[in-house]
Amino acid sequence: MQRIESGALRGRKLLPLPKGVPGLRPTGARVRGAIFDRLQTAVVDAHVLDLFGGSGALTLEALSRGATSATVIEFDPRVVAHLRRQLDALGLGERAQVIRGDSTTWLRGGRTAPRPSDLVFVDPPFAMPDVFGPITHDLCENGWLAPGARVVCERQLVRGKSPAVAWPSALTLELARDYGQARVEFLRLSDPTPGSSS
Repeated sequence: MQRIESGALRGRKLLPLPKGVPGLRPTGARVRGAIFDRLQTAVVDAHVLDLFGGSGALTLEALSRGATSATVIEFDPRVVAHLRRQLDALGLGERAQVIRGDSTTWLRGGRTAPRPSDLVFVDPPFAMPDVFGPITHDLCENGWLAPGARVVCERQLVRGKSPAVAWPSALTLELARDYGQARVEFLRLSDPTPGSSS
């Protein structure tokens, strides 16, 4: 059973996940701990965008550690219902919204972000290794990212390797770490003002 690791809701148990959902892969406690150890106080007061909601563990951990709000995108209706129940069970329903949608098309659906995100999680099913380049490029368009925003990507390692990603030039890869079958990459919006020089 998963639990929230730290913050105001530390130790609270998460509801059992729906069964039989393809690709539903909760981020383990060790990897979650490593992610938030790296982020430190960047989570506090952040507006979070979680593009592949899944178990919701990353979003819930961020809210527990002081994030102001979260928007969670999830395609499977069973998981959408589960996430909404989970948020209500933890008293977080007013700080987070769950939207049913496909993140690979949602970002480029002609909409403009109502509020730029300070922290974005990109943790798709391992069967989707090719989404990282397109999604991070889309994030850099139409005001999705706040100045200095952080983007955390988790992807699969196969025999210790993963495909190279053509990250957008606006994002700087600050750190990459491997944990078992997963690689976690921390990127940051390096130049939020197009055409400006540092």
